[in-house]
Amino acid sequence: MKLVKLFMLMAIFCAVSLFSVGIADALDEWVHIDIEPYSNTKLVEHQWWTLNPGDSTLSRLPIGEVDEFEGPDGKVEFQIIDGAIVVFGTNAAKWPKAVEDIEVGGKAKFVYFFHATGWEQNGVPSYKFVMHYRSGKKEELELTSGFNSDDWCHDGNALEDDNSVWGWILKEGGPCGHAGLITTKWENPRPDDWIETIDIVSLELGSVPIIPAITLGEATLAVEPAQKLAVTWGSLKASR
Repeated sequence: MKLVKLFMLMAIFCAVSLFSVGIADALDEWVHIDIEPYSNTKLVEHQWWTLNPGDSTLSRLPIGEVDEFEGPDGKVEFQIIDGAIVVFGTNAAKWPKAVEDIEVGGKAKFVYFFHATGWEQNGVPSYKFVMHYRSGKKEELELTSGFNSDDWCHDGNALEDDNSVWGWILKEGGPCGHAGLITTKWENPRPDDWIETIDIVSLELGSVPIIPAITLGEATLAVEPAQKLAVTWGSLKASR
């Protein structure tokens, strides 16, 4: 009996130690937000802005893969699916004015958005990302053409925001013969508060936003240490 108790104590110690190492490692990893449940358009064999059959440059993205793209201070990983989130702009009014409650459930030092627009509205914000926290607080990031966003076919245009770069550009495909997507890095002002969800909200101007991917940087997923320890202890007791 004493031997069994000693073994269990050693197992708990090892589990806690491994858990601590795992958290440290996780802070250095990319966490890809699953946007598929919220996706409302297709990239392959479709015009993403109408959903009609057709072709576009975005169909040449590495569909079904996690790949590296340019970021403002190095490469950023995004998970690419055959789909994206599109919200309302007056040039394509069929889309919803907001896509809300995109599940995150974790802490992050940075959030990286992969995005662009069809059409543009220069000089004023035309869409925004709203981060909702477990504490009940929220933070917003507004996107403005020419500053931290732009028309997907204006891939040669400079961006004024130091935290936004053209993350991917390809010189083929319809309807422009070229196009790109922007990587915007947002530094979370509440890195110790859990981000529960993200909303994508149109400000109902001419720009039609498309968001194919969102990634967390230096993130911790939503299983807290007490929960992890409870699971480990429960597993050990069940194995007796």
